[in-house]
Amino acid sequence: MTWRPVSGEIVRFDTQLASVADIEEFFARHKVVARGDVSDDVYQVEVAITGRRKRVAVLQDATEDTPAHVVPGFSLAELVETMDKELRKVEIDIGGEVAWGNIDLGEVDVTMDAPLESDAALENGTGGANAEGTPSGADVPADAGTQEEETDGGQGIIPEFFDGPMLQISRVALSEVPSVAAAVGHPVAVVQRGGAVALVADVKLPERSSIFASGFSIELSSDPTGVEPPVLSVWQNYVRRSWAWQGELPLVPWVESNPAAYAFAEEQLGAGAFVTRICADLPDADAAKLRSALLGAPDTACRGVIEAMKFAPEVADCLEGLLEARLIPDAKVFEPKPLPRRLQSTVAYEVSGSGRAGPHFWKLYRKLFLDHPRALEVVASVEAGIGVLLFTLGAHKWKGRGPKLLMIAGSALTINAGTRILITQWIQAALENEGLSSRPESSAHE
Repeated sequence: MTWRPVSGEIVRFDTQLASVADIEEFFARHKVVARGDVSDDVYQVEVAITGRRKRVAVLQDATEDTPAHVVPGFSLAELVETMDKELRKVEIDIGGEVAWGNIDLGEVDVTMDAPLESDAALENGTGGANAEGTPSGADVPADAGTQEEETDGGQGIIPEFFDGPMLQISRVALSEVPSVAAAVGHPVAVVQRGGAVALVADVKLPERSSIFASGFSIELSSDPTGVEPPVLSVWQNYVRRSWAWQGELPLVPWVESNPAAYAFAEEQLGAGAFVTRICADLPDADAAKLRSALLGAPDTACRGVIEAMKFAPEVADCLEGLLEARLIPDAKVFEPKPLPRRLQSTVAYEVSGSGRAGPHFWKLYRKLFLDHPRALEVVASVEAGIGVLLFTLGAHKWKGRGPKLLMIAGSALTINAGTRILITQWIQAALENEGLSSRPESSAHE
């Protein structure tokens, strides 16, 4: 079961009718696993959901057969609706689900001795409210009710990446990297880690659909000026979350005191959600160091994250602007190339088995056409000779349908043989230029 965190807020219009204790008691009563904290009149909250119905994580009590564990509860819409009924004078916005709470005006002491507005004001119609329905004497901002905050459907605000050094980890094929280098106009260093490929550049890397089609993407971008904290983005299972080193919300009291709920929240909420997702794609990453880096100081964040993911320290030097990407040790560097050379590089990595096509197809192709070039030349020469012979016979007996078909067949055989030799030589040259002729299969697919 895959969980994903969603964030939101509860705006309290009356802090006495909707106290922090009331909100946290609601989560405890319904056993909702959550993180939350208050800032002025706004209570920030984070919960975990799963599935298309966005069912919220709740704790199921222990039974004789099973211990206490977290299960999908009511949907996110039902959670917001329940809060709408049980909390007073609040506005709820969690994961894109919005509701206004029960606006209870409370009790108003009305007596006959209460002072009234002057008769003149009542007669002139100037007392009470103005023509727009605003109470007289009230201060109304010019932009009241028009402020909106742009979010991405409850998955958190996605910040813009900096125009500076960037690390991008995914399962992108090496045959696509020449196009990436040409797009950014700078060298792109490639560091392979098992089935993952890390691209490092001195500038912002483009977002490519092929990267997202690979199943996951981890992107770390740093501010070249060093003023702003770095940005970490994790794209997994068609959900994207971003971390900007602003800390995590504390656990609500009942979760902190419950072992099962505490363990789940530490894994699926806050910084733990990023640690879980990164370790799922990079199994040898150090989860403890990664969590420490996410909750640590922003000025050492890049180095801490890269060290936790067990990349060379030179990668961290690059993201901190201390080293050019082309100088990273043991990295394959792709320089920007014009279209003809870029096409040749792309074909070379495809044929070597480091492309988007399956390596077994190219293994068979290399066995037939590249591993035995002399045999290919002999076969192609025989085929061309047969083609020339058929063409000559057809030309000698020009009249009739049969000779014309012989000429067509002979021409096709001759052209096919010549084309095969030229293409094979071009591919072999491309492999030699990229240094791939000595390794027929890429280590990425072993």
